[in-house]
Amino acid sequence: MTTSPDIIVRRLGYLGLLPFALCMVAIGIEKELFGLSAVNVFITYSAVILSFLSGALWGNAIDHIQHALSRNALILSNLLAFIAWGVMLQSTDSNMVSLLVLLFGFITVWLTEMKIRESEHEEKPAIYRPLRKRLTMIVVSMHLLVALYLILV
Repeated sequence: MTTSPDIIVRRLGYLGLLPFALCMVAIGIEKELFGLSAVNVFITYSAVILSFLSGALWGNAIDHIQHALSRNALILSNLLAFIAWGVMLQSTDSNMVSLLVLLFGFITVWLTEMKIRESEHEEKPAIYRPLRKRLTMIVVSMHLLVALYLILV
């Protein structure tokens, strides 16, 4: 039996949230992961995922290169990948800044991607826009919760 592409996209999207959630649990119970602070693992995973989404933005922009918006998205995708890399090089004294920079990076990638898809009247797959919005809002909320934890602890 074959699985529909929509189901695969949905499953992979939600599976991508699991490392964030695992890190949040470890943060809450003050356990290390892989010999590192759970906050640092959360930030590193976040930077990797932001870089991945930046690459997807690059691909989306290439597909619509005739528009100025897409050409700007190419530049933005590279900038966001460099920012994500820079976040991973930050000292642990900058965890709050790193979390907020990554949070805004996720919002920026999502808004840019949706703007490109809207300008191209790209509606397929039908599940993609609501799924991307939901996943982005969950990731942003997770970043805010970790930031709140850092403030309160």
